[in-house]
Amino acid sequence: MAMYSEPEKQIARNEALKFGVNTLTKNRHKSTIARRSYVRDIKEYLKSNGSSYDKEILSFLDDSEISKWEKFYDSIIRKKEPGELRVAYLSGPNPENDIEVFVENGVLPENIWAFESDNKAYSSAVIAALESKFPFVKIYKGRIENYLKILPFKFDIIYLDFCATIASSKTLSVIRDIFLHQKLESLGVLITNFSLPNNTDSRNLDYRENINLLAANYLYAKPFTEKLTGLGGGFRESAQCHGIDPEEFLKIAREDERTFYSQLITRVLFDLPSVLIPYQRLAGNESLIKLFFKNFNRSSFHKDYQEDLMCFPDENSLIWGLSDFVVEKESFSSFFEKFKNQISIDSNAQNLLDSIELVSYFITERGEEGLHSDKLDVIRERWNSFEKYTFCDVFMFHQLKDILVGQLTSPYFYNVDYTKRWLYKAKATEMYMDLVTYDECRYVFDWMPTLDMLEEGVEDWNRQLSLRFAMDSIAKQRRWYNNEFFFGTAVVDQDTKTFEAKELRRRKLIS
Repeated sequence: MAMYSEPEKQIARNEALKFGVNTLTKNRHKSTIARRSYVRDIKEYLKSNGSSYDKEILSFLDDSEISKWEKFYDSIIRKKEPGELRVAYLSGPNPENDIEVFVENGVLPENIWAFESDNKAYSSAVIAALESKFPFVKIYKGRIENYLKILPFKFDIIYLDFCATIASSKTLSVIRDIFLHQKLESLGVLITNFSLPNNTDSRNLDYRENINLLAANYLYAKPFTEKLTGLGGGFRESAQCHGIDPEEFLKIAREDERTFYSQLITRVLFDLPSVLIPYQRLAGNESLIKLFFKNFNRSSFHKDYQEDLMCFPDENSLIWGLSDFVVEKESFSSFFEKFKNQISIDSNAQNLLDSIELVSYFITERGEEGLHSDKLDVIRERWNSFEKYTFCDVFMFHQLKDILVGQLTSPYFYNVDYTKRWLYKAKATEMYMDLVTYDECRYVFDWMPTLDMLEEGVEDWNRQLSLRFAMDSIAKQRRWYNNEFFFGTAVVDQDTKTFEAKELRRRKLIS
């Protein structure tokens, strides 16, 4: 290991790669959003702890139905051994460093794909590989996203050691394309490594201030953030709930740049595959629009909608977070535009914001008349939520929409329990490594039929109860960090042991 061998980096890399492999093998059935036993576990819990009404309703859920769901789950989340995992990563000049760690943890070198776009680094990588224990490893010259678009398979682990900031050119766009083209397995691990330029060099100060503005802008309207000091972790209610205005929030961000940058990275990694890409995928597909909605344009907005956007930031957090409302310096506008271009599926910041605003309006319950397609409207009109049994939350119509939209827009949801984060210093530069385990949750989305057959499926109590119990798992993972999908779908209380709303741990500092 001739280069990039700082002890702190080795610790972070070794922990991350080992954890990623174990997550997808030894702990595979624990690391999905809904563990294999989740539906059965909720039924057993309610049998002992539910109300008399809960227990009466439980009688409609047969064990045979739960067994069917478990078999369906098994068909999607198949067991895997380390030797079956396929890995992609950014090579750098010393590809053997990462290969050795993967191989030590059971990954076959033949299943490892390395990519390097820099000519000099690529030449060094080839020489290093030929001289290593892995002379037949696959190293490709060029940008990783170009290959991901054409390779006919998915990867279990993708490791992107960017050594650049989250706002650098062509970092987030790589992550965007991974999820846009669905190149991560249905249960997969993404590891990223972003830098934060040191503040001892005066040339970095302007860039760092733009990072502070970006973090404050993106996080201000979130209904919940992590703690605002000490590298985060946990959760706290929104800035508005604490009476903090945008200017004061920016001041707090400047006082603890590390914590805010840490949160910015993680929240973008959460939002991009679970909301931003699915929303854009829906807004950009005429067939999907016609299936779910009609008059899909701004003229359909309720007259009070724009006022609501201004008055209720935490109900419109993505729109606020992608609008530059905290601007104090001239260079931030172009900086922010480049950031948004990277998370836009057509690299157009304005199209991104338009798509998010349109879908946010149509997919929620802001207004109902004249918004839904005829097929969806029939179900809406017949869906009386308060005639349904409730458990913890009422089974609302918008939750059915979430299922239908998710079937066809393919979100990847994050598992908070299987998210780990590190901070270490490489020479004078701080590095922020995130490992996020993602799950497409097809065992939830595909458990229900399509729109034309939905009503019959939902009216089947066996199917509806098993669906609701599985949906509870998604609600508990997203409780403190996203409310765009599956909001209010809890079956048991969020403080119930083994069914808790999940909280991020603070980022681990390696020094």
